[in-house]
Amino acid sequence: MKLTNEERQKIEELLRDSSYAKYHKRLQIIYFCSKEKSYKEIMDLLDCNKTTVRRNLKKYKEFGLEALLQETRGGRHREYMTYEEEQTFLKRHIEATQAG
Repeated sequence: MKLTNEERQKIEELLRDSSYAKYHKRLQIIYFCSKEKSYKEIMDLLDCNKTTVRRNLKKYKEFGLEALLQETRGGRHREYMTYEEEQTFLKRHIEATQAG
């Protein structure tokens, strides 16, 4: 895979930036692939499996660098209550606790 000088510089800059530390493995996969490393070499260097390498390369080719810098894990989607809703909620639970 060939990267333009601009793409390579952007990846190198992101790898030096500690605020992107949780994306380093993804960025390193692209970087090493551009350096003509084989899947096996990348897997050994980064201690990851072939599926991880393939998935990240595919994502990069289809959607670009920004796709690698997004959190992909799900999570708990919290809905926040208004002050009044919270007061009603707490009052109901306190009363239920006191009632036994």
